[in-house]
Amino acid sequence: MTTLDDSRINKPHADLAAEPIGVTKAGSNMTKPLAIIGGILWLLVASPTVVESDAYRYATALLSLIALYYYMKAPIRPRTDWIGWLCMGWAFYVMARFFITFWLTPQHDIGASDWLYAFPFFFPIMGVAFLLYEELMEKIIAAYFAMVLIMLVATQHLREVFAGETIRPLIMNNQIHGAVACGMIVIFTLFWLLHYLTDKTSDRRIARFAYFVSPFIFALCFIAIYGAKSKGVWLALGITLPLLALITLTYLRLKSGVIIIIAVAALLIAGIYGVRHNLDKTAGPTLSAAISMVENVANGHEMGGVVSNAISSSNTPVSMDERLQLWSNSWEVFSSAPIFGWGNRWLERWAETRYSHVQYTLLHNGYLEILVRYGLFGAAIMGFMLAIFIRAVWRARKAGIIPRAAWHAYIACLFFFSLTLLSNSNNRLAIGESLAFASSAFACWCHMRLKGEYLAAGKSAPRAATAAV
Repeated sequence: MTTLDDSRINKPHADLAAEPIGVTKAGSNMTKPLAIIGGILWLLVASPTVVESDAYRYATALLSLIALYYYMKAPIRPRTDWIGWLCMGWAFYVMARFFITFWLTPQHDIGASDWLYAFPFFFPIMGVAFLLYEELMEKIIAAYFAMVLIMLVATQHLREVFAGETIRPLIMNNQIHGAVACGMIVIFTLFWLLHYLTDKTSDRRIARFAYFVSPFIFALCFIAIYGAKSKGVWLALGITLPLLALITLTYLRLKSGVIIIIAVAALLIAGIYGVRHNLDKTAGPTLSAAISMVENVANGHEMGGVVSNAISSSNTPVSMDERLQLWSNSWEVFSSAPIFGWGNRWLERWAETRYSHVQYTLLHNGYLEILVRYGLFGAAIMGFMLAIFIRAVWRARKAGIIPRAAWHAYIACLFFFSLTLLSNSNNRLAIGESLAFASSAFACWCHMRLKGEYLAAGKSAPRAATAAV
């Protein structure tokens, strides 16, 4: 006797994504209303890239419940392995530490958004939700880009942008969040378009839709990013765009690819030249202050003194001055508990820092947000989880389970987002949390697919599916 699991070990990885013989997948057996509801919920999970709200949290909770229901009643289902236990173990550590500190401190410290770091608890079950809706994902993604285009058109501020005013892209709490969202949308749109340009086996109706809407999305996003005047996003996109150009060359014929990239680069350069005075007015003072700090450090001055001088200098722009105060305070708090951090007591320690009078507790640096709360230990665990997810997606690409455009969109978006964390705490925002849910669900799905796992429908799955002679 040979079990189904044993027989699948020697199959090519690409076959593992196919319909298992003699078994109906739970997603294939789903009712149409539930399929539509699930599609809408997935759109809400991704909605913080166009509307900054908490809707993605409720959508994640509902998707998790739907996935858990199908998971519990499925006769054949994915097994929770060490990756799932790691995610849930970290969440348990976060919540246990939070409640212990809350209980033991007289003032019942709750920190600021500290419980959000327990969200990895949902990553494995969201992977199951992705598994459940995998057959609908191509249509859900197309619907997402339709939603993006509608929102970009509905919220465009072309007159204000070309008048040199600062605008808030899409429906966001501030312009920085909107600029980050538009940068992510540019990356997603690029690889969505490249997929349909190069994969002729894909749905041709969706391909024609991608050809039509992508240029409008690109144009409106770049205009919005310029209008938002977020220097951190400009820098992150300036580093990411050349990498995107190199990756794009691998999809297209060399000659045509070079021509397209040169044409796009020429348009961007011409646009930048046309608004150079506005760019210099926006970023010039910050750039000059940053160069001065680098020169002082290079000349042998101690970093702490350089930062203090920059904060006290009248030549330092207000936004940069405030960030330097926040980063100085954050480093002071982290340095006093570098291994495990302060947990939800960090605001208590923050009150003792040198620049405690600064009005924000959003640290404007995503990495310091982690270090202050959970120290090097927490940063190592979360970095390890991210590395595991990246490896799973890369292996799924190598195995032919996902198209290469999906891999490139995944890694390029994470790279861009990691750069934006240097100047803003985007991981504490709706856009960062929704990205964590969606990207981790996708990675967990890739991991399950690599193991040849699936979710069977109902209790009536044939016994022949579990064993073959």
